[in-house]
Amino acid sequence: MGKLIRRVVPAVLVGGVVAGGYYGYQENTLNIRGTIQREELKQRVKVSNEKITQPERQAIVDRVMKETHRDEGLHKQGFVSMPLLGILQPIFDNAYSEVGLDAGANYANRTVDDPDGDRVPVMGQGNYGLASHNFNDGKTGFSALQERLNQDAPYLVDGQLKGSDWLNGQPIYMANRSGIYEYKVTGQILVNKGDTDVLRQTQSPQLTIISCLFPSTQYRIITKASLDKKWEWYNAPDKVVHYFGLTVQKTNAHASWFNPGEEEGVN
Repeated sequence: MGKLIRRVVPAVLVGGVVAGGYYGYQENTLNIRGTIQREELKQRVKVSNEKITQPERQAIVDRVMKETHRDEGLHKQGFVSMPLLGILQPIFDNAYSEVGLDAGANYANRTVDDPDGDRVPVMGQGNYGLASHNFNDGKTGFSALQERLNQDAPYLVDGQLKGSDWLNGQPIYMANRSGIYEYKVTGQILVNKGDTDVLRQTQSPQLTIISCLFPSTQYRIITKASLDKKWEWYNAPDKVVHYFGLTVQKTNAHASWFNPGEEEGVN
């Protein structure tokens, strides 16, 4: 009888763990789905140190800067890449329209000091505001920037606006025709939807990324990063240039159920 009990109890415990794990996945109480998705996203990025010739670099630049939505009144500014999270999106010039946000990331530049957004932001200078949709799927647009899929915490806790340091030190790359800019994340904070102070100009070069919080979409997650390095295309590290190779990398600007469209990567 004792042997039977010893056999049954572990079986019950294992069954409980399996059932608890399934419940945790379904409810995402432990951010299990987010963790699994992030591992999949890292696998999606093709990492390579293979030598890239100057003609090949020029071909990558030309593809990065190709105008793809000119007929919709959008002008290509470049691309943004965060390899850790599988983010690779084109950047356009209108974060204040659905047309712009449906196409990819867009610079955001309207503040109290510049309510009409007349000042065009420049990569590697001042405060570059960048916005894109959070699709609440952990993989499209800037969805992966939210630490826990479809959970307000750690950004909003008991009605208090908080933040997170889970991405601190991670690189974000911006690219335009002039070169590539490496920013390092310094932290995330939460602000109200209409707060534009985060976009005011700064003396030091920094990047300010804006994305919705889910499920409390009246708030915005602000991901801050400071400029760490910049290169011209001819002398940028091969590994970094490869991140923008659209003939081998997948982009993540579109979700078929919300903003269907043609991706610019190898998708």
